[in-house]
Amino acid sequence: MGNRGVPVVSIVGRPNVGKSSLFNRIAGKRHAVVGEREGTTRDRIEKRVEIKGKSLVLVDTGGFMLSGGSEIYALVKKQVEKAVGFSDILLLLCDGASGLLPLDTDLARKLRKSGKKIVLAVNKIDNKKMEEENLFDFYRLGLGEPFGVSCLHGRGMKKLFNGILDFLPDSRGAETEKSSPIKVAIVGRPNVGKSSFLNEVLKEERAIVHEKPGTTRDCIDTYFTKDGISFLLIDTAGMRHKRKVPRAVDIYSMMRARDSIGRSDVALLLVDGMDGITADDIKIFNHIRESGRGLAIIVNKWDLVKGAETSRYESAVIKRIPEARNFPVAFVSAKTGRGVLKAFNLAPAIKSNGDLFIDDRTLKEFTDEVKPGKIAAPRRGTAPRFYRITQSGIFPKEFSVFVNDTRSITPVHSAFIENRLRERFPLLGVPVRIRFKRFPRKKDRKRGIN
Repeated sequence: MGNRGVPVVSIVGRPNVGKSSLFNRIAGKRHAVVGEREGTTRDRIEKRVEIKGKSLVLVDTGGFMLSGGSEIYALVKKQVEKAVGFSDILLLLCDGASGLLPLDTDLARKLRKSGKKIVLAVNKIDNKKMEEENLFDFYRLGLGEPFGVSCLHGRGMKKLFNGILDFLPDSRGAETEKSSPIKVAIVGRPNVGKSSFLNEVLKEERAIVHEKPGTTRDCIDTYFTKDGISFLLIDTAGMRHKRKVPRAVDIYSMMRARDSIGRSDVALLLVDGMDGITADDIKIFNHIRESGRGLAIIVNKWDLVKGAETSRYESAVIKRIPEARNFPVAFVSAKTGRGVLKAFNLAPAIKSNGDLFIDDRTLKEFTDEVKPGKIAAPRRGTAPRFYRITQSGIFPKEFSVFVNDTRSITPVHSAFIENRLRERFPLLGVPVRIRFKRFPRKKDRKRGIN
């Protein structure tokens, strides 16, 4: 959150991509401009604007200049640090007419390392045809779905505004830490031992930096350091099916628990080893996975489970939740402390897997090796032709697969690609999304792969 008390959104990009045009379009007559101030940094202009009733400070920055020799890296680094330093959201603008350039790729790489929220927009997308033919390359930046816009004609602005609003931080819970800790949410049904698990972790570390307790039904945020890594632990209220929640205050607590999952990097799902996997556990598991958070299943109260082997129990978990095979399962006793720290150490490993970005060259080699086009065609129809797989999102992990006809795609294709990706790359504990997109027709014959 900026020092003005409202979020700061900075438009960044190389020269002549239309940053000032986008700035004027957003801060123009269609929005309520309540303040204006010129910054001291060269070519930086700020305006406080409102989008759909939400206030933000919009910043127009100077272009990232390309210079000879190694100076480009110093200039880019300096500009990125300025934008990142005072911004809550970075709006990276590219030029759809000139296509994806090396400087765009270099900027995106540096912006991703900042940990800031990034919205990707591609200017000069004046019509539907240009959207289909000129946008697909920008998925390679790994910043999720690019918003195709035309600053000249105002095309695509509504979707872009919604994309910015989705990223706006909640002023009530804005973080002020200079470094970004790994956010770990401890979730599960009531009375599975979440608080005991948290207390066992903190008792061993004894290095609490800050603690923010709420009411007995609130989530508790605890900052601490372990092995030189900063963590934010989020203890949550128990989550149950709505029919089992008798009072409004408990419903509110459950909503807070869901919000905690949404702002976490990794969720540790605690289950009661004596109860086994219940219907509520499955619902929580699916909610975490659909939210795109990292995930590990922690079987608590293992000291009370007699005569069971961990391997057989894990097989039973996978039988109840087939998708659990892609996520680690640990067995602990929060009461005795057995296995707690080992289980907690799964969090930074999962976060590291979640941060993985696979470049296009590696994915090209992967595609040539696994040959998804060899999968049998559906009964009625022809087999799709695969052109490219590119990583289009890091958190959550998303891959865009470009084919000639998305209508010929079946669940078998999606499962095949995900399984092969997991075999080839370290993706344990990370939800993977596969999105199929149509490749521009006029380039089909030139870039087809099997």
